[in-house]
This record gives sequence, C-alpha cells and structure tokens, in this order.
Amino acid sequence: MTDSNREIDFLSLQWYEVNRTVIKRKTEGGRDVSLSRSSETPIHDGEIVCMEDGVTVKARIEPCICIVLHADDIAIVGSFCFDVGNRHLPIFLIEDKIVVSYDGRLFQALSGKYGDKVQVVTKVLDVKYAIKAFGNYL
Repeated sequence: MTDSNREIDFLSLQWYEVNRTVIKRKTEGGRDVSLSRSSETPIHDGEIVCMEDGVTVKARIEPCICIVLHADDIAIVGSFCFDVGNRHLPIFLIEDKIVVSYDGRLFQALSGKYGDKVQVVTKVLDVKYAIKAFGNYL
C-alpha cells in the first residue's frame, strides 16, 4: 500500500499494549521496529509510529472479543460500570455502547445479571474511546 509515494506498513498491537514505553517487534511487512515512548502518550489505531527509508509505519490495534452492554437506562449503565469497575477493567464507550474486553467469568456474571442486554462482539479497543477516570491516563 502506498501513500503519496511512501509505502505503508502496519505495526500490530493489542489494545492493552498502547501504553507500553518500549515496543520491539516486526511489522506486518517484516520490518524490525523499535519504539521508545512515554506511557502518558498512548498509541492510537492508525497513528503513524515511525517513518524511515520511504516507509510509513502505522499502528494497527487488533480487534478483540468484547462484552457490550445494550441499554439506555442510566441505572443499568451505572450498575454495569460499577460491576466492571470492581474488576479494574478499562471501560470504553463505542457507538454509544459500553464495551469492556472479554473475560469468561465476568461475562457469566454479567449475563446472569443483565441477560440479553450483554453480548459478545469483536471490536477495536482504541484508547480514544476509553472512559476517563481520576488517575486514569488511558
């Protein structure tokens, strides 16, 4: 793939790796990449992480299995967030839905409490969708 005569390559990351300060791995095109960053500036999906020798390397956050809450009732949303918050998982707001990364035991507990309001779906968890809380720099 090219962009203005520059080849584009992708560095695949998992959602939980975006705050890593050091990342050393191969891109999808087989190039060795070594990044050293501040943990206070997370990597976003599609962000250019380096440019060298006519190649632009962009971050690609891989989709993962997630638990999604489908509810408009603020009391249900609050209760769901409280239940998830007790597990110290980051909460994301994607397309007006509350989303957390999948955990089997958590899904069992949530589906027992919220029934068909929770579903398992594949999503990209980009930090720009994270719900911010005090002390949370995601």
